[in-house]
Amino acid sequence: HKTILMLEHRIPFRFSRLSPSCDDPFYPNRIISSMDECGVFLCTNGEVQVTLEKEIHRIRRGDMYIYMPSLPIRLLYKSEDAEGLLVVLDVDFMLPVVQRVANAENLLHVRRYPFFSLTEENFGYIRSMLEKLWERIYEEDKDRKGFLQQRLQVELIKSMAQTITYEVLSIYFSKLPIQPMVQTKKDFIFHQFLLSLFRHFRQEREVAFYAELQHLSPRYFSSIIKEKSGNIAFQWIVQMVITEAKLLLETSDLSIKEISVQLNFPTQSFFGKYFKQYTGISPKEFRENVLKER
Repeated sequence: HKTILMLEHRIPFRFSRLSPSCDDPFYPNRIISSMDECGVFLCTNGEVQVTLEKEIHRIRRGDMYIYMPSLPIRLLYKSEDAEGLLVVLDVDFMLPVVQRVANAENLLHVRRYPFFSLTEENFGYIRSMLEKLWERIYEEDKDRKGFLQQRLQVELIKSMAQTITYEVLSIYFSKLPIQPMVQTKKDFIFHQFLLSLFRHFRQEREVAFYAELQHLSPRYFSSIIKEKSGNIAFQWIVQMVITEAKLLLETSDLSIKEISVQLNFPTQSFFGKYFKQYTGISPKEFRENVLKER
């Protein structure tokens, strides 16, 4: 396993390799997703098992999943010979790329059904592209070039990542009855809402804030989000806040008070009531339940 560190402040993604000798970030029972990142994982050998919304998925050689933000994915098991390639991208980089070729319904379909299998030909093709991306990043990381050359190399790496994204989406949609469609103005509003939500949900929980960013009334704005996604804007906001709260309660050492501050709640008590209203249990009970299950 090796993750490129030197370039992390210059490219909007990171690249990891899963191998029999690597432990982090692929140890069992760990949540391997995050709120504001997405990407792709290609299994090149062995088997990996994960849960997505309580459903178990077995990923074997030639299988791929599209890593989506704000959906906790938990690693259950990896075989001793498991190998794979993982590219994790910032939402600010990924969503505008996807937005050019897919409408809201397409995006939500990928979100709900992220796992698929490749033909042997497509497997070899995508694996080769990912390996070339790895090599390009590694070579750039080793070399010490001038400023202009570095900028060109970074843009080249970003372009390669975009190309891989389009190749993966092309294969994904070719295997399904649904096809990418040109987006409408309402699709654009929904995409922009997702971007602004990922950027601001820790500070802003009012629909009016997100509507104002697009110069729309809260009622009309929320009706568009409902039409395109099935949920009103407020439900999306709550889902993001609760998901982040659960991730922090499970994966961090922050106190409940510190988590409430990080999520911009006025008091720990207010955070507790908000969390219980939408989950049925208190933050303390949730954390205790997680510890019992380990």
